[in-house]
Amino acid sequence: MSQFLFYYVRPEPQTWVFLSIFSILGVFVVFHRFWSMRNLDILLILSFTLGYMMVYEGNKAALSHGEVPLAASMATGSGSPLAEVNRPNGGEDPLLVGGAVVAGEGGERPDAAWSPRSLLYWGFLSLLVCAGLLTVRMLLDTAIVRRPLLEPNLNGGGMLFIGISLLVFLLVNVGMSTKDENRKQGPDLGPGYVLLSALPQISTVLDRTIDPDEEAAAIPEAQPTGNRKMKEMIARVLAIGANLVLVFCIVGIGYWHFGSLNTGVGAATFYLLLPYTAYATGRVDHVVPGAMLLMALLMYRQPFIAGLFLGCAAGVTYYPFSLLPLWCSFYWQRGIRRFTAGFALAVVALVVAMAILHPADLAHHLSYMFGIKRVAMNGMDGVWGLGWHPFIRIPIIVVFALLSISFVVWPPQKNLATLISCSAALMAATQFWHGFGGGLYLAWFLPLAILTVFRPNLDYCVALEVVRPTKRKAKPTKPLEVLELPPENAA
Repeated sequence: MSQFLFYYVRPEPQTWVFLSIFSILGVFVVFHRFWSMRNLDILLILSFTLGYMMVYEGNKAALSHGEVPLAASMATGSGSPLAEVNRPNGGEDPLLVGGAVVAGEGGERPDAAWSPRSLLYWGFLSLLVCAGLLTVRMLLDTAIVRRPLLEPNLNGGGMLFIGISLLVFLLVNVGMSTKDENRKQGPDLGPGYVLLSALPQISTVLDRTIDPDEEAAAIPEAQPTGNRKMKEMIARVLAIGANLVLVFCIVGIGYWHFGSLNTGVGAATFYLLLPYTAYATGRVDHVVPGAMLLMALLMYRQPFIAGLFLGCAAGVTYYPFSLLPLWCSFYWQRGIRRFTAGFALAVVALVVAMAILHPADLAHHLSYMFGIKRVAMNGMDGVWGLGWHPFIRIPIIVVFALLSISFVVWPPQKNLATLISCSAALMAATQFWHGFGGGLYLAWFLPLAILTVFRPNLDYCVALEVVRPTKRKAKPTKPLEVLELPPENAA
């Protein structure tokens, strides 16, 4: 923005946290009914900020003490990536931070009260606790019958102006920010789509500790300059487009499905004001799946199109495959064939694109795309790389699979409210067994949770009422025989 607004200085993340939190509280908190469910939901969503900022500060402190990229340790070819790094302090495990193994200066860890490892551990733990509370809240949403209309403290015109201004600033920030190569590129760090995971991360946070010359020198020389610039441009376009689609879908769901433009604008403004939104605007692995899930909800009246977008979301990140039992159960009475056809078409199209652009080692990429691999036990991020035993992931995955399958029969009558809240619950629950930064991918479920908070009563939005039946050719009817009356009875 400094190229358009003279003397404009991008605020530090900590400053923006306070500004955005007080703005959200002032606009959306219902002060005359403080203990209402709306206020508790707002506080629950804002509680993610603490853990996210602790992770940010932990990564920042760790980078200031030096790092050894995890890819360098994996290049030696032994079993565990962590085992290949020289362990300081007599064989003690090094610090795993966001795809990098970090030690302190001179091979020692910092002795501060809040070391990078402590900040990261408690930050990830705080995110998981908040995700667990939000999962329970979303699962219980269908039991909340009374939903009084609580208008924000700002009228629709004011929220529209603030929302558009925020969107412009955030998208210009994505377009003009310097590129920060994502060290976790490629499909070797978790289930996902190789064409999406190969794109660089566009940093939208000003980091004054990194010299731009050092950042440019850190780019691998083996990568051609033209190819690198092309990937950067694609990442910027995808990030900007996905954010536009995400905001449009929130407003559209409020206008077309909730019957209130002010509700849609208010929900979109709430999402744009969140500190997380400003931090992760340039992360295509965050915003692209979130935008596709919202597009599926926006087009839920068209089962084929909804299946297309849900299939794209599942194809690029794998985790939305868990939404299939819920959505198939919703369309079971009407639209199930069209929905499954759209879902299958999207997945097949992604596989074909992968086969054309990455023909080498196609089976390996497909195994990551569909998650057909052993449960990872080494080289993970988040709490799994900071002390939690990897074997705990196995019972968590089993419980998650049972939760996903249970939506086939529960709740028995599914409507649009069920789709929104239960989809948010499942995507929030994935953070517990996501072994590569679980807890950070808030764009997968926060927009859905915000829509759940603002939604009206949607009991009438069931498949039998909103989905049009397929047009079938009417069977030719046999012409009626004309009965000839006797002459004396003819009138």
